[in-house]
Amino acid sequence: MKVLPTLLAASVCMSCATYAADSAIVEITDTQNYVLDQENQRLADTYARMLRYYDQRNFSSVRAVRVLMGNYPHHVEPILYAAFERYPNHYRHIIKAAIDAEPAFTREIISMALSLKVADPADIVRIAVEAEPSYADTIVATVDEMDPTQFANVVRVAVLTEPQTADGILRSNRDAEIGKLESILHTVLSSAPTLGSYLVDTISDLIGFSKTEVAPQNKNKRAIQLIRSAYNSGGLDKSEVQVLAAKHELSDEEIKLILGN
Repeated sequence: MKVLPTLLAASVCMSCATYAADSAIVEITDTQNYVLDQENQRLADTYARMLRYYDQRNFSSVRAVRVLMGNYPHHVEPILYAAFERYPNHYRHIIKAAIDAEPAFTREIISMALSLKVADPADIVRIAVEAEPSYADTIVATVDEMDPTQFANVVRVAVLTEPQTADGILRSNRDAEIGKLESILHTVLSSAPTLGSYLVDTISDLIGFSKTEVAPQNKNKRAIQLIRSAYNSGGLDKSEVQVLAAKHELSDEEIKLILGN
């Protein structure tokens, strides 16, 4: 295959210690139940042959995936299909290697890992967020699209893995239905209550956000719901509640509703 010398020249070395850690991980993929279309199956077969070629030359799974993703990022699906099938016990490092090579394809990489069920969604999210924290909102949203029942848990995992991702996750869901937004806010702050002070401005922006004109009473209702969710999760103290309430012109009675008085 003519492309192989070019790929070899582009490869990146990996330490023996990292490869040993990679090899110690055991997990089984679901490739048998995942169906590729005809073109992607043809490509997957090609990449499987290339992975065998790399094995013969002592490439680690990480190095092989980085080379393939770096040269053919638009072939995420067949590359990862072939990689997960060949190295089912290296899923952690395959996901990380793929994201490191092409972070712009994080959504597609996560979609493949979830579709092939290489691990629990929370574990996949943890690996991906560690690899590229700036894409945490995309990672979490991808899980939500594919398996909404896992959403609250993966939000918790993302925030515990990299606390600074909380702001992006909240803002990316600002136009969600208010009940869902309350739930996300509660999950974030109950997972990491110390983030409350850091997120005061974010909460204020979420309260004030609206894609359409909203009546004053509905604005107040939104403010009460979001501030109460943050307060009940342990993320805001009474003084921070007072600050947000004043900023959004809530009455004393509305503040009492928030504080449960």
